[in-house]
Amino acid sequence: MNARLAFFFLLVSLPAIAQHQLTGRVTDTANQPMLYASVALLRSADSSIVKGAITGEDGRFRMDKLASGTYRTRISAVGYSDRYSSLITLTAETPAVDLGVLTVDASAKNLTEVTVKAQPSLVSQQADRLVLNVEGSVITRGNKAEDLLRYIPRVRYDGGTISIGNKSNVLLLVDGRQMGQGSLASFLQTFSAEDILRIEVITNPSARYDATVDGVINIITKKSREQGINGRSTLSYSQGQYSRSSANGSLTYRQGKWTVFGSLNATLPSTSYSTQDLNRTFPGATQQNRLLTLNTYRSLATNLSLDYAFDPQHVLSLRLNGNWRRDNKNTDTRTRSMVAPLADSTIRTENRGLDQAGVYDMNLSYKATFGPNKNKELTVLVTESMVDKDASQFISYQRIGLDETANGPVTQLRILNPNQQRNLIGQLDYGTPVLGSKWRLDVGTKYVFIQTDNTLQQDNFVNGQYQFDPAFSQSGLYQEHTYAAYSNLSRSFGKGWSWQGGLRVERTEQHLTQSALARSYAGLFPSMGLNRSLPNGRSWGVTVSRKVSRPSLGSLVPYRNLIDPYTIIEGNPLIRPSFAHTLDAFYSLGSLNLFANYSYIRDQMTTVLRADPATFVYTQVMDNLRNGNDFYVGATYAKNVTKSWQTNTTLMGMGNYTSSPVNELSRYQSTGLWVMATSSNIISLPRDWKYELTAHYMSPARSGLFTQKGFGGVSMSVTKSLLAKQANLRIEVSDVFRTMTSRLESAYGQVNFTMRSYNDSQRVKVSFSYNFGKKTVKTARQGTLGNDDEKSRMR
Repeated sequence: MNARLAFFFLLVSLPAIAQHQLTGRVTDTANQPMLYASVALLRSADSSIVKGAITGEDGRFRMDKLASGTYRTRISAVGYSDRYSSLITLTAETPAVDLGVLTVDASAKNLTEVTVKAQPSLVSQQADRLVLNVEGSVITRGNKAEDLLRYIPRVRYDGGTISIGNKSNVLLLVDGRQMGQGSLASFLQTFSAEDILRIEVITNPSARYDATVDGVINIITKKSREQGINGRSTLSYSQGQYSRSSANGSLTYRQGKWTVFGSLNATLPSTSYSTQDLNRTFPGATQQNRLLTLNTYRSLATNLSLDYAFDPQHVLSLRLNGNWRRDNKNTDTRTRSMVAPLADSTIRTENRGLDQAGVYDMNLSYKATFGPNKNKELTVLVTESMVDKDASQFISYQRIGLDETANGPVTQLRILNPNQQRNLIGQLDYGTPVLGSKWRLDVGTKYVFIQTDNTLQQDNFVNGQYQFDPAFSQSGLYQEHTYAAYSNLSRSFGKGWSWQGGLRVERTEQHLTQSALARSYAGLFPSMGLNRSLPNGRSWGVTVSRKVSRPSLGSLVPYRNLIDPYTIIEGNPLIRPSFAHTLDAFYSLGSLNLFANYSYIRDQMTTVLRADPATFVYTQVMDNLRNGNDFYVGATYAKNVTKSWQTNTTLMGMGNYTSSPVNELSRYQSTGLWVMATSSNIISLPRDWKYELTAHYMSPARSGLFTQKGFGGVSMSVTKSLLAKQANLRIEVSDVFRTMTSRLESAYGQVNFTMRSYNDSQRVKVSFSYNFGKKTVKTARQGTLGNDDEKSRMR
């Protein structure tokens, strides 16, 4: 209680200083509101952009936290002529200015009639977020949503795992809404990048977001502003060791108060290929494993959204997402155990897996803006996700001699893993000016329910029939309830200063039937941020917060999953949540952005290996380290160097330090320092050709108890506009020099492990897309579930 009182007094003790605010309303010549037009605030002295905003459903916009000075605004909408306002002066005597109605030329031009001389910069730094502007960019042609993540500074996307710097608890939203884990994975893999307007990244979220969220990535999709029907279709084919192909398309229908958007994405029968070499060393013995995996898969994903505007201030939205996927995975493993210097035995393991999954998401939201200046906002959201998954594995292994002949009986088993999941989220957010409109208060509450009915059953083939094995079988109904509430207070001061502070309280209850697992925990999670915009167009900001990381279901429940005779994955019901204190800072000089982060983590969760020299068995579990210290510093340079050359380059230095007991060791210490660099360059060539060159390098790095060896790669592509710019052809070669090979090492106590893996990343891809209808666009209406990352912990 004392901590909460102290935080409250801190919020209300700051002095009241005049606020600078700019408002207005944008319409077309028919006096209809311009939905989601872009509004830029320009400094009068040099026309540099100070701040930006997007008009709402009623055509209104508002900019807060503005410094004193003289400005003008520029209203932009793709296909419309830019509209500039007269000069605006903000002083202590005029802290707020309403520009009234600004009308743009309604004679919209089709994009096919416009010649673009230079692309806007891909990356921009705003007060609390980093923005990747991809509308019309060549990087969207023929790509999927997951491909765009690799262009974002500080963001790393690897095998479905997303991190920002050294932060791995990342919440990914689509138009401000959270999807279930299965739907989200499908969205990233299948949703066309050509239907995305921009991507926003918040590196240290406020109390509005869940305490488990270290960073937020919000993908903003786009729709046509034109009345009637507009759409796009794309075909893609790629060839590596094996082929992959897909077809997708989208349609937008807008008429009156209705806007309907739908997309259909089909992955045609495709094959992924990977190899792994694992070596384990024991006293006086070694074990070598070579795995070859082929996965033939197909999928069908749909996204449907319906928006109905009762009037410009009241909008009801419905989102429906569905995905069906089937995987046939075959893994052939050779395990050679050697007692130096001669080979002792070799086991061949064949694992045939079949996975079928259906994932469904429904989101219903209502958003209202009201008040004299339309500066009060109420949002109500309800999201339900369901997963129905049926997975099975058929495993056989047999000892063979050096000449590949059988040297023992065949052991056969099957693993059945049906799984049903349900996730329900309800949230209410309300924002309003307070204390005479000089401050803004945002409050909200949220409830999350997660239920997973999971069965893991292993049957051994004995005497011509399968027999139940209780040692590797278990079932249980897992339920989790989370209750949360937050308040966040913010205001702007003179000379470009702005501040925000918030407090979030959360309580989580976990239950697993058929097990002794039942626990609950609660906590307070404060956050605070300070920003300043300087007169020369530069800006800086600092944020601090406390976070929590909860274990996922897969790491928590005490299941034992047999991968092969020498590898077991096991749950750990004793794992504890980890807590972190994190500090983020940035300094923006326009095209050059500097950034830094430091995090202290207590009870850090990480993957731990346990080795048994007597049986050569490795067991993998999630466990806690006593503490961890992580940091990164870096710089991003994003600029149109010339009219034909655009670059987006990031250089980061990262490091960590860990000291903790691990397995039989009373103290394990590790320190790591490494460098990561990425550079994407787009060059405009004659006759509407564009050339893209992307390079990536990471030096040897340490994460938890593992060391990643250095690696890098180069990709390149060419893109050509066709059919009066209605169509685009893209040819891409990824991993040109076949250098994207992952190499891991881990050595502590009795663990001595190395792994080398390659995932068929050297590929040639051809994509063709065609657009029809007018292509003037608007962003999708956004809801802000914001802190709904609990669904990402459903497995």
